Amino acid sequence: MMSRDSEKLDAILARLDKLDSIDEKVDTINTKLNSLTTEVNTLKTQVSSNTTDITAIKDELTKVQTEMNNYKQEVWKLKSNNNPREQRLRASTMRIFNIPVTIGESSENYKSLTAKVYDRILRPALVAAKSAGDIGTIPQVQTAVEACFRAFTQTEPASSTPATPPPVIVRLSTTTLKWAVMKHRRNIPLPPDSERDSGFRRYVIVEDLTPDAHKLLKQLQADSRTDKVWSVNGQIFFSRPGATGATKVKSVFNTLESILGS
Repeated sequence: MMSRDSEKLDAILARLDKLDSIDEKVDTINTKLNSLTTEVNTLKTQVSSNTTDITAIKDELTKVQTEMNNYKQEVWKLKSNNNPREQRLRASTMRIFNIPVTIGESSENYKSLTAKVYDRILRPALVAAKSAGDIGTIPQVQTAVEACFRAFTQTEPASSTPATPPPVIVRLSTTTLKWAVMKHRRNIPLPPDSERDSGFRRYVIVEDLTPDAHKLLKQLQADSRTDKVWSVNGQIFFSRPGATGATKVKSVFNTLESILGS
């Protein structure tokens, strides 16, 4: 009988030992849970703080974006106002292409280039303009030409003829002379045989446009939705393939899509 009671007692004690072990484990788990709860609460606080910071950053970005849009509009207005002013400064200026670079040309001395441009191009056109009654007299080079230079920056051009020589920019003394030359440019003789043999078939004379106007003109010329593209007094016009009439570009800062549509 005592033996059975002893066995029961041992079993009870063993169970109590297990309960003590379980209690210890529970205490350990509670300690870890409390630690995790603390960490979670800390993370919640950090998330809340970060959310506040993110909201503040979003508000700041919105303000910056608004300011950027305002600056863009201001820049667009300034460019829109400046472009016609700059174009008016170019009213008596033209660009002439296909004049080969020759030995002796430099950015300091364009006397020989000026004489060549006047004799080959300007004077023949002015003679035709006088015959048509568009001008009264044919001015000499010193009176007709205010400036004549190449559109490049190197101090001394190469002595050999480049494949595509930089254009020559010519500013005449009056807009009347400029438009007389433009109107009668068909009367300008062809380049000498030696230059034509090198690929310079004829002289090309165009208005001297502002950089923004010139960029848009080239884009329109390269677009398949246009046929002919030209400029008059800095204003760009174009025609469409198979259509009659011309369209005037309202602003050189409009996009191609807004100008041409789909």
